[in-house]
Amino acid sequence: MGEDLSNLKVSSESSIILDEKSFALRSLPSRGTSRQYPESGPWSRTHYVPPQEERIEVSVDSKGRGIFEEVADGDSTALSNLITNWPAVVLSIDNKGNTALHGAVVSACRKVDWDENLYQCIDLLMSCEHMNVNMPNENGYTAIGLAVHELHKTCVEYMLKRPSAHRLYLDYYPGDSESTVREIIELKYPELRLPPRLMESLDSSESDKKLLAALQHDEYDIFIKTLDSNNPNPWYDEPYHSSLLEIACQMKNRLKFARRLLDNVADPNITNSVTGMPLLHAAARSGNIELLEMLLKDERIKLNVEDSEKRTILHWWARVNERNPDDNNRLKRCFELIVEKEFDINRSFNDKDSSGNTPFSIAVDRGDRDRVILMLDTEHDETLHDLIIEVLDSASQSLLEAILDYCFDSNDEPTNSKELKVTFKDKILIYMMTIAVISHHNNLLKHPTMSIFVNFIWKKVKIFFFLNVAIYFTFLLSLNAYILFSEYCNMQNDRGIANNSNSLLNRDDNNVTCGMNYERRYNILQGLWYPLMIILGLLSVRELGQLILYRKEYIISNENWLELLLIAVTFTSCSGIVESIEGNRHLFAIAILLGWFELVLLLGRLPILSVQTEMFKRVSLTSLKFMAGYIVLILGFAFSFYILFEENAEVGDAVLFTNPLSSILKTIVMFAGEFEFSNLPFGTLPGTSHVIFLLFVFFVAIVLLNLLQGLAVGDTRKVREEAETLSLLARVRLVSYILIMSDTLPNFINRLIFRDDEEEFFIFPNKMKNIGSTELRFLQRIISEKSERNKKGKRTEQVEYWKLFAEKQSTLQLQCEEMQQMLKKILTHLHISEP
Repeated sequence: MGEDLSNLKVSSESSIILDEKSFALRSLPSRGTSRQYPESGPWSRTHYVPPQEERIEVSVDSKGRGIFEEVADGDSTALSNLITNWPAVVLSIDNKGNTALHGAVVSACRKVDWDENLYQCIDLLMSCEHMNVNMPNENGYTAIGLAVHELHKTCVEYMLKRPSAHRLYLDYYPGDSESTVREIIELKYPELRLPPRLMESLDSSESDKKLLAALQHDEYDIFIKTLDSNNPNPWYDEPYHSSLLEIACQMKNRLKFARRLLDNVADPNITNSVTGMPLLHAAARSGNIELLEMLLKDERIKLNVEDSEKRTILHWWARVNERNPDDNNRLKRCFELIVEKEFDINRSFNDKDSSGNTPFSIAVDRGDRDRVILMLDTEHDETLHDLIIEVLDSASQSLLEAILDYCFDSNDEPTNSKELKVTFKDKILIYMMTIAVISHHNNLLKHPTMSIFVNFIWKKVKIFFFLNVAIYFTFLLSLNAYILFSEYCNMQNDRGIANNSNSLLNRDDNNVTCGMNYERRYNILQGLWYPLMIILGLLSVRELGQLILYRKEYIISNENWLELLLIAVTFTSCSGIVESIEGNRHLFAIAILLGWFELVLLLGRLPILSVQTEMFKRVSLTSLKFMAGYIVLILGFAFSFYILFEENAEVGDAVLFTNPLSSILKTIVMFAGEFEFSNLPFGTLPGTSHVIFLLFVFFVAIVLLNLLQGLAVGDTRKVREEAETLSLLARVRLVSYILIMSDTLPNFINRLIFRDDEEEFFIFPNKMKNIGSTELRFLQRIISEKSERNKKGKRTEQVEYWKLFAEKQSTLQLQCEEMQQMLKKILTHLHISEP
């Protein structure tokens, strides 16, 4: 077992079993290929083998001990022997792509105290020439990257002070970090001394290394001359573990190098064979927004590719940080390019990564107003409405207000010009209106953009509200007229001859004679019945349409159930289904009460009446909640009064407390102050009746009643303080309701009523008299800010345009020089002197 295996050659796909320790030596695939190992065990992964001479990967079964066991135990002596006698063992990789050095660093980071043995293991592994100290695992972390990720300063400092620290590659992006390992260390631990950057030599005899050196030293001329069209994107093993195009796309100020590689037929859709990171994602992670924009312009690019965490390019676009002043404009252009491509924007908006985040939720969590607005303003499937509302509901108030600040555009006119036109982004504002209805976001209603937009829409849609009120009021008048006239007819019949008919609308009852005016009353009643049934049918159709449109929201609304009950009671009482006149009178009374109660709620949607209606609702709800807690006390006194005053308390012809039900009703009335003290027979059970009655007066009439009044006063005061918000809330709810209903109307009606030319919501603020000075100043300020930002963006675009022009000109000049050199060689070869 002491035999040196460093020179051992093993054929591909071979396996050798050595003595009782059962060391399994598995040869890896050849240059630049991948191999799928079994689904279980330490080989259950697709492992990439960089181009170099065939190597051996060694693992140990349960009967032996391998390098990972030695590292986990911190047995530096055994590890040293294993490395000395079996150098190939350092190439072992577990099923997550971790090397033995990864395992040693993880074990050291988990230790709170200093463990000399573990750090000796790290030193041994870093010093081992066979160890790929810069091999990333499947999450993109090298060993030093893991230590930095864990913010374990002791481990980082120890690794940087080793003599072999010069081998460490610090200029790569670990995991999902948007900073290199070097940048993170310089930021977190500025006192630590870092090794120099690893760079290839420009004098290298190998063309691939010379090409990389030209990229690293920013020598574009040498790069072009060295580039081989037969190998447009060479792979580099230790320490880079990346292709040339990947390195170029993650370095700063290397746009022209990457463009040259792409022009040289390098594939823009490559993924890193070790980490699985697509090139597009890697460019976004490194913050090279300009280069990302260039990749997105490539016609060959595929946007639906995902990384190991199931993230699309939209996920990375939403999370990347802006580092340069012009990055915001570049990110906007990148988003436009993504949308323009053959890309399922609806699916990608709804795509969740392995952590359950969507691109939209990432942008909201980061509080990035501009990217949130871009995604909100994109045409996408309406099925995402609920998802967007749910995400925005969890957004901060400041982000929502920032979104509202930029929910409109303007023309190029000065802010004080009469021709200044402000166009609202109505789709975003409708989203925001829905969010504003949620209780903890009610303050958004006071935002100038929201108030201007809501008032503007209200002017457009109020005709529908008043039309609805008119129809309902006509129904209510018809219902009351029919019921009251029916009662009048019944009274006339009772005063005349006995009427055995159960309905005045029964034409076939020839035995009914009601005097000279019967036919006239019958015709009037019929004239009231037919319009009532027609309007009742219209209301039923309206409720059915609302149920189809709103579904769950319709079902959970108490007012909708009130309307359905009103329709059912009206139809039952007025259609002759109930034959009993007494039963009809019960239904008539309920129908009239429900009808007028519904009118109160309907008119309460008007902003001018919303405060009073809200007071009524809130005080009623508070009283019901209050009474629910003390109903048992009311029942206790009611049953006590029944026992005390049964059959003895009389007021005129009425006998009080004659049964438990009447006792409960009377006790509730007494709670309001109607005691009728002089009519109660305290002499029946003297003493006990006096004490119980006094207790009732104290606990119920004094304590509970005054407490209830105090709660009502508190609710009223709170409603008055929120009067402005409640008024706006009522208008927003009404506008939202009508806008949703408008979607069912024909297009020509919708365009005629709701929208002006080009289906836009726009106003001329300097021409309108109903815009307050505060709102007008707000609009002018935001328009000025946006105008300044657009000017800066245009200046940046011009600079970038001339920069690109200069690069192309330089490339053409270089190509001309190459052509001249070639012509000179041809002329020299043909022995022709230059002219």
